[in-house]
Amino acid sequence: MVLKDKNILLCVTGSIACYKSIDLYRRLAREGANVKIIVSASAAKFISPYIFKSFGEDVFADDAFKSPLAHIFLSKYADLILIAPATYNTINKLACGIADTLITLVVSASLDKPKVMVPAMNPDMFAGKILKDNINKLIGHNFRFVSPETGNTACGDFGEGKFPDINDIVFELESVFKEKTLKNRRVLITAGATREYLDPIRFISNASSGKMGISLANEAVNLGADVSLIALSIDTSCKYINKKVKITDCVGFNDLKETLTDKFKQCDILFMAAAVSDYSFKEESPTKIKKTGKGLNIELIQNEDLLKAISRIKEKKQIVFGFAAETDDIIDNGRKKLIEKSLDYIFINDVSQNIIGGDENEGFLIEKTGKVKRFERELKTTLAQKLLSEIN
Repeated sequence: MVLKDKNILLCVTGSIACYKSIDLYRRLAREGANVKIIVSASAAKFISPYIFKSFGEDVFADDAFKSPLAHIFLSKYADLILIAPATYNTINKLACGIADTLITLVVSASLDKPKVMVPAMNPDMFAGKILKDNINKLIGHNFRFVSPETGNTACGDFGEGKFPDINDIVFELESVFKEKTLKNRRVLITAGATREYLDPIRFISNASSGKMGISLANEAVNLGADVSLIALSIDTSCKYINKKVKITDCVGFNDLKETLTDKFKQCDILFMAAAVSDYSFKEESPTKIKKTGKGLNIELIQNEDLLKAISRIKEKKQIVFGFAAETDDIIDNGRKKLIEKSLDYIFINDVSQNIIGGDENEGFLIEKTGKVKRFERELKTTLAQKLLSEIN
C-alpha cells in the first residue's frame, strides 16, 4: 500500500461536491494514510466538520486561522496536500499568491510539499480562460491536477466539471510517492481474452478477466511510463484504469495481431498478459447458425504464436515479458516457452490453484538468465508492483 503511513492534509473547499470528500477520506484511511482535515468556511455550509471528527481525525476549520502558527504546524505535518474539491475561487487565489484563509495560508507555507488539486465546479466555470490560465500557472509551480469528469453537474448543466472517481484521485496520490523508474519508457500491455466468433452470436474464449494487465498498466503509470493498453473483452468489473493509460480495444486474434504488430514497433517494453486463443474457426458465418436437428461439424485452425512472431521483429533494446498458464510441470514448461519464444521474462500462472479470472495470482517468474523466482498468492495489484520492479 503506497499511501500507508503517509501524512496527508485533506483540504475541503466550498463546492457542492464537498460531501464526496467524506468517501475520499474513508478511502485514504483504508489505504493506511494518516489524515488531517481542513474544512473551509464555505465548505462548512455544506458539510459539518463534526462529520470528520466523528471518525476520530484532527479537523481544522477557518477559526483555526486565528492561531498564528496553525498554518506552519499543518504545513510541516503534511507529506502531501490534497485539495478536494478545489473551487474556482481557491484555484485562482492560489495562482495569484493570495493567502487569506487557513487553506491558502497552509499551501503558501508548503513550498516543497507535493500539492494535488481536484477541481469541481460548473462546466462553464471550469472552461473559463482565466481558470485555465491559472491552472497552467500552478502546474508550472509543480501543482498536480486530477481532471474532473464530464457529465451532469449539480446545477443541471452537462459538461466537464464533476468531481472525479475516487480511484483516479488515489492513482494520482500514489504516483506522487513512486520513484519514476520507468520515466520516458514506452510500455505496451495486452489484457483480457480474445473472442473467436463462429457467428454473430457465438464465440470461443477463455476466463481471463484482464485484471493482471490492468494492474500492470496502472502501476507502470505510477512509475512514470508512457503506457498503452490493448484491451480484449475485459471483465466489466475492471473499470478502474488510470486515465493516463492510452487504450485500444480489440476483439479477435487477427484484430490483435494487426494492432500489436503496429504498436510494438514504438514500445520499449511489452507485457503480453492477454490470453490469446490457440484456435479460430476456419469459417465464420455472417448470420446466426440455426438449429437443424442434426449435429454440427466445426473445423478449427491453429492460430499463429503471436509472442514468437513478435520476438522475430524484436530489437535488441526491447524487452518482451510473456505470461502463460500451466497446470503441471510449471517451471519446465515455462523454461521451454521462454527459449522457444525468445523472451526476456515469462511469468507462469499456476492455474491449478483456481486463480484465473480472480483478484489474486501466484506463480513463477523465469528470466532469460535462468533465474527463477516464486511468487506466493497475492493481489494482482501487489504482484504487478513486484513484477515491474524486476524489470531492468
